[in-house]
This record gives sequence, structure tokens and C-alpha cells, in this order.
Amino acid sequence: MSNKVPSSLALFLFSPIALLFWNIQHRRKQVERRQQRSDSCQTISHVTAGSIRPPLPSIIQKLLFDCRLTYLATVDVEENSSHLSLMRFTYLKDEEVIILSTNKRTKKFDILNKLKSVALLVHDFGEQDGNTVGYSLTLNGECHIETGDEAERYRAAHLKHNPDYPQFIVGEDIAILSIKVKSARLCNIHDQVEHWSVHDKKVNNSCAN
Repeated sequence: MSNKVPSSLALFLFSPIALLFWNIQHRRKQVERRQQRSDSCQTISHVTAGSIRPPLPSIIQKLLFDCRLTYLATVDVEENSSHLSLMRFTYLKDEEVIILSTNKRTKKFDILNKLKSVALLVHDFGEQDGNTVGYSLTLNGECHIETGDEAERYRAAHLKHNPDYPQFIVGEDIAILSIKVKSARLCNIHDQVEHWSVHDKKVNNSCAN
């Protein structure tokens, strides 16, 4: 007597098994995709209890590490005008602070003595190849003019990060500025925008429901 299973019976027996195996694989891939999306959203959503929780989202950290130049915007309330400066900066990850330096005999220094609120613009559009998404980052924060040992500590870190520009960092007439971020807006080259704010408990971005 032959032990060979008829082809019709084999198809009947193995089709449910194959379907079950396909369903298991399909569900596993769905779970993996949901987890990847969740991880991605968590990366750009470090806002809890109304504050930006250190560390900053990795996408912002990378931009601040990769770039050296920023545009500093200030407002002269007395003259009802704005002021814009191109400056070199240093990002200290452990302290979540951005360091700048400026000559004390400048308009921006006079403004910062009166008004602490500033805006920074950082972008990497000119440094990207065709395969990498570029970003523009707008930061709003509060600027402090540092003094004493803290100023010298920040000055040393700023000089280490920008060793070719001591003329803008070292000297008795050079003030050291530290900026604590209060809000951030990140826009990529596809005009997709993410928002963070210390005033909002809910993050507003493409991953939020």
C-alpha cells in the first residue's frame, strides 16, 4: 500500500498551515513597524510636565553638534527695531546650554543688557548631500551674560570648540553669553515642522495624535 499523500489532500492540509504562518509573519512586521514609529516619535517628543526634559531630542542635538554658525536675533525696544547677528556657537550637551561670545562694544551687547529674550536660527542646508534631509532650527530662549569663574569655564569650552576664532572669544572686552532654550521649532526641507515649548504640556508634531 502506498504512503504517498494525494496532492489534493496535501494542499488541503498545508494551506491552513501556510496561511497561519503568513498571518504570524504579517502581524510581527506590523508590530515592528508600530514600534519603530513609536521610537521615532519618542525621539522628537521629550516634552513632559510643561518643560523640555534634558536631553534635547536627538535630532536637535545632532544639528547643534554638526553646525557652528547661528543667527542671533534681538529686539531693541527703545528704538522699536530688531537686530540680527551671525555668530559662532558651542552646544554643551550635559548642561543643555548654548554658548556665544560678543564684543562688549556692540549693539547686541547693549540690547542684551536690557532684554534677555533672544531667538537663534541654525540650519544645515548648505552642508547636506543629496541623500540627507536638511533642517532649519529656530530656538527661543533667555540669554544670560556670564561673569566670574562660570564665564571663564564657558569661554574655555567655546574656544575649544572654535579654535580658529580666538579673536571673537578671548579678551577683556569679550563677553560670554549662555542661552537656555525655552522653545524650539524644527523644519525640514520638505516643510514639515515639529514644535516644542516649555509653556505647553502637549507636543505639537506629526507624531502626535
